[in-house]
Amino acid sequence: MKDRSTIEKQFLSLYDKYSDDIFRFCLVKTKDRALSLDITQETFTKFWELLLKGSGSKIEQKRAYLYKIARNLIIDQSRKKSSYLVEDFTESIYESLLQEDPYERLQNKIDGEKALLLLNELPDSTKDLITLRYVEGLSIQEIAKITKKEPQTVSVYIHRGIKKMREILKEHEQR
Repeated sequence: MKDRSTIEKQFLSLYDKYSDDIFRFCLVKTKDRALSLDITQETFTKFWELLLKGSGSKIEQKRAYLYKIARNLIIDQSRKKSSYLVEDFTESIYESLLQEDPYERLQNKIDGEKALLLLNELPDSTKDLITLRYVEGLSIQEIAKITKKEPQTVSVYIHRGIKKMREILKEHEQR
């Protein structure tokens, strides 16, 4: 078993590397900044406990495991609370855009809002897969591990979801 200082270094490295990603994932899912911060903190607390027990070092894909913990906590939270308080999601996402060109910042905001609207028209399971792939940048293999699906199944669902989003976009543009 590793000594505590080695475990702390490993944990801090993982936290520095993935905490923003986990927070963003939670924010997309819950649309609640405070709740997302709480879930992110709880995700890393649970992972810390695993490291202290020694079972965390046996986990090969730590990033995927962190997403799995966060996803399960979000599911648990949604079971406890039937609906989330919705804050202005788009404003909180775009606070982080620090581009100097106001036109580019506005265009990104509009594009992001369109993408969110299209994404929200998909079934939750497909929306989750596309979010993990394109927002969080996870590989198909990592997503398969998180969702306990075969990688081929994940690829097919993502492909169909993107195709459906294109169809919806064409319908909206024709109006």
